[in-house]
This record gives sequence, structure tokens and C-alpha cells, in this order.
Amino acid sequence: MNVTRHPYSFQGDNPSGGVGRPEGNEKTWHESLLGYCGGDPKTRDNAEEGMRELGRRVGIELDYNVQTNWQPIDSQRVMLWAKRFGKAEKYMSGLAQRHFEQRQSASHRATILEAAEEAGLDVEAARDFLDSDELRAEVWASYGDTIHKKGIHAIPYFVFNSPLTSGGPFRTGSGEPIVVNGSGDEQQFLGVFEQLYRDVDRKGAL
Repeated sequence: MNVTRHPYSFQGDNPSGGVGRPEGNEKTWHESLLGYCGGDPKTRDNAEEGMRELGRRVGIELDYNVQTNWQPIDSQRVMLWAKRFGKAEKYMSGLAQRHFEQRQSASHRATILEAAEEAGLDVEAARDFLDSDELRAEVWASYGDTIHKKGIHAIPYFVFNSPLTSGGPFRTGSGEPIVVNGSGDEQQFLGVFEQLYRDVDRKGAL
């Protein structure tokens, strides 16, 4: 399976979304969700508990006191950079575990470099990369394109293509992919893969 991630921000490419805020001066995830939930603490707390319960089902204990930046430019730059070495998914797994469970913000350089090292990336090369502006424009472009051109306003947003299709918002080929917008469970994603397999098997039998 080939996986391609696209940088996304709910703030889009609006530079007032929080980029440039000094490390250690960001709001926590808990604080930020209050605005996302219309300023209603009860709605925010219920949403957090709902996500906690989903996480616990798969052994993840979410920590909402992590500092968060809605435009984590550097962590997503490294995600694109890590893809060159075939290590993007391992990097993202390490970054997510630190951010969502260990209260180590994905916006902070120390966290990024730890995740890069765990993924088997060259840490000094990663540090040099972060000191540059490489792929910065690409992340900003993706922020804008995913909202304004692709019409994606909620994540996670999964697009599954098989060898029979090459469609969806990120491809220009033919065929209809299977799209899952939102957090699915194991059975839902198993169903997606089974359907893709059946489609390919049926086509191959013709």
C-alpha cells in the first residue's frame, strides 16, 4: 500500500492561524478546543471524553494538555522530507504518539527531531533541513489548496484508490475512489479494503 499525506490546517493558508508563535507560548489542545466548540465548555468536555473513549479502545490515552499550533509548518515540512527516504509513516507515528499521549508538542523542534531519530532519519540532516526554508512554500500551498481547491473542511479525510481507479481530489485519473471522511473504526476500514479487493478480483475474472 502506498500512502501519501497532504499537509492540512483548519486555518488554511491564513498566516494569522498561529504560525510564528514562540515555542512554549502556544495554547493547549484543551484550551484551543473551546473555540472550536463554540466557546461552550460542556460541549468541549463532552467532545474530549468521546475522543478519549475511542482512543482507549485501541490502547491510546489522549492528553489534552499538550501545547498545540494549528499550523505546524515545521513538523509537516519534515513529513514531506521524510517521504524521500521512505520513512514518513514511521516519523508520523512517532510524532503522533509524543504529541497526543506524551504531551510533547508536534510544533516543537525537540519533538520533531526525536521522532525523526526514532524513524531512522539522519538527525543532523533533519536539523539542517529545519534551518532552511525548503518545502515551506509547499506546506503553505497545501494548506490553501486542500480547503479552497479540494473543498476539504474536515479531517481525517481518507481517499482509497485501487489499481482500477485513479480518482479523487488528489488525482486526475478515472474511476471513483472510496472516501472516508472522519474517524472510522477497524471494521469500517476492513470493509473498505475488502471492497477494493472484490472490485479488483471481479475485474480480473472478466
